[in-house]
Amino acid sequence: MLKKVLSILVLALALILILILTSCSHQKDMCFKDIAGSQEEHGEKNEKRIDNINYSVWTTYWDTEDLEYEIGKIKQNLDQICYFAAYFDQNKRVFIPEQIYESFKKLRTLYGPEEYKHYLTFVNDLLLEGNQSSLKDMDLLYSLLETKESREKHIEEIVYLASKEGFQGIEIDYEAINKDFELWELFIEFIDELYTRAKNNNILLRVILEPNAPLDRIDLPPGPEYVMMCYNLHGYGNVPGPKANKKFIEELIRKTEALPGRVNFALATGGYDFQENGVVSSLTEREAAELLVLYDQSPIRDEESRALVFNYKDPQGVNHEVWYADKETIDYWIDIIWSTTGNDKISLWKIGGNLTL
Repeated sequence: MLKKVLSILVLALALILILILTSCSHQKDMCFKDIAGSQEEHGEKNEKRIDNINYSVWTTYWDTEDLEYEIGKIKQNLDQICYFAAYFDQNKRVFIPEQIYESFKKLRTLYGPEEYKHYLTFVNDLLLEGNQSSLKDMDLLYSLLETKESREKHIEEIVYLASKEGFQGIEIDYEAINKDFELWELFIEFIDELYTRAKNNNILLRVILEPNAPLDRIDLPPGPEYVMMCYNLHGYGNVPGPKANKKFIEELIRKTEALPGRVNFALATGGYDFQENGVVSSLTEREAAELLVLYDQSPIRDEESRALVFNYKDPQGVNHEVWYADKETIDYWIDIIWSTTGNDKISLWKIGGNLTL
């Protein structure tokens, strides 16, 4: 009798154990399904995020080879095309390189004048004698902005050129002001006056800001679209590294909270080739890929920036360290901006030499 009772108890315990294990297994399966579903949902959200980005792109006068092809790859999400750049002759008068006219005419013919907003970019670069240049010239800015009369003259020239050539927008990319607060005050007056004049002429205005702009100490006027450069963390005169990383982008996002209106964040394609002797040169994604083949290298992906990096030694025995961005890098940077701000306005420097845009 006792044996029979014990047998029944053992059988009952076995059945209970089976039920418990089955239940746990089912819950585990459900858990894995939830994770898979969550990952699938994340993928859908990520794809939706990319689809909803409104891109602005820069095309430069020195690199127009891949213009149509690369714009074609993002044309469904493209909003603005900025033509870089109008700069200044020896008499400090603005002139537009012929290649800008050619690119503008080509793209307007290809896509129609109203499909995208076309901006003419103005930079404070000065052409000197002997075909030399003074880039980001501060003295030039003082001469253009120092008095109300000089600002009015400069504004008149800018608006006239943009209107005459049929651009819908003006972009001001005056750099290297740094912490010259006297010049910042003149710049602020200039932007305020330019915005009023441009608006009266139905012309849009974008203003480019460098990462070191002292936004905590200046008050830029409302109206223009402000564009924060989220690149050049590493580059000329710097140690090897990516153009941007997560921490750098997040710091700039916090910094731009001081700006009026919705900020446009600019990201950079391509990268830099850092030589051990201190020489630094920019390169496109295509040029980086060519170096990989030439020197039989395989890049690795940096965790903090998702940029690609590799090393090689050139025929002169000089060691190089190359950092560059591809589509995965750019998408990661966009995702940081999107997830932090919900902002869908992204500018790309620049069109040309991108294999995976």
